[in-house]
Amino acid sequence: MTNIYDYIVIGAGISACTFASTLNKKSSDISILLVEHGRRIGGRATTRKSRKNNILEFDHGLPSINFSKHISEDILELISPLINSKKLLDISNDTLLINEFGVLSHGFTNDVIYRSTPFMANFCEEIINQSMNPKKINFLFQTLTKSIKRIQDLWEIEVNHGRLIKSKNLILSSSLIAHPRCLNILKINSLPLRDAFIPGKDKLVDVLIRETKKLTYINRKIYIFHVSNLSLSRKFNHQYLQIVFSNVIKEYSNFERIIFQRQSDGSIIIALHCIFINHLYELNNITKSLISLFANYQIFLDLFCEASLIDKMDWRASQPLNNLLSKEFQWSDSSKIGFCGDWFDLNGCVGVEAAMNSSFRLVKLLNRN
Repeated sequence: MTNIYDYIVIGAGISACTFASTLNKKSSDISILLVEHGRRIGGRATTRKSRKNNILEFDHGLPSINFSKHISEDILELISPLINSKKLLDISNDTLLINEFGVLSHGFTNDVIYRSTPFMANFCEEIINQSMNPKKINFLFQTLTKSIKRIQDLWEIEVNHGRLIKSKNLILSSSLIAHPRCLNILKINSLPLRDAFIPGKDKLVDVLIRETKKLTYINRKIYIFHVSNLSLSRKFNHQYLQIVFSNVIKEYSNFERIIFQRQSDGSIIIALHCIFINHLYELNNITKSLISLFANYQIFLDLFCEASLIDKMDWRASQPLNNLLSKEFQWSDSSKIGFCGDWFDLNGCVGVEAAMNSSFRLVKLLNRN
């Protein structure tokens, strides 16, 4: 790794990888370092290996990607090769809705729903693979950003064990260190982005920090179940299936969606996504609720009765709900700091689509400058 990078990107999720790959296509000699707190590429769309059973590998965060039917040319250019090579699968027909009466239906018609194969993390990997010179894109995993400072026209980022990494430009692909929620998540006393600037030194950053405080986030808890009974698993005729719960169910049970993902050994992982709750549901109560909701479908009843809980995960700040930021806050030329991700309002689209469009737009801003 070089001592001073042209760009350091905080995060290695979809928006960060889109930014790095797109910038590399425009300027293949630029050095880029992506700094990621997690163990691998993908961010919220990463894939996890079970600590208890290394054979099991599953998507525990973002289970799919929704694209509107009128996506940007930039996104279309990026995903078309993946669709053609079947590395990105249309699972619209395998995305169902269950209502409070226990009836399953195809309730989604406005968006096209995709998932990367074999795992969601492969989507970010394929984005990086499309770069012109991948050797100029480096990664630091399991690395926590402690502080950021701008000293003599260079950004200094303090990470694990007091180590300093430096760059000419800094990109934040997440609002985390710009949002007050980071104080609890990172167990720190002050906002890293605020500490990097004297108030009034960069008016764009001042406004961005003020506006970012208005963002509210969806907090989620995810329960991971495993069905090891192979004879039962063979009766389940889906490789990937996700079922979204109706608003009525969400209101009284906190269940949001449930994901079924077949494993390499033929077994099935079931990930139950819940709106975050402070108390833990008793396992028996979760199973009873699922059995009650899916009473009309024997295959699901059999799966839930055989499923064993193998893990629980908290996503304390996984997705902004409202007050998305204007695209005018994406780049400060005076401080050489940029921002991208799903916290920006890009042409009315949301989620992954907005995150990717923000990355494309940021690269275009840099090229103009």
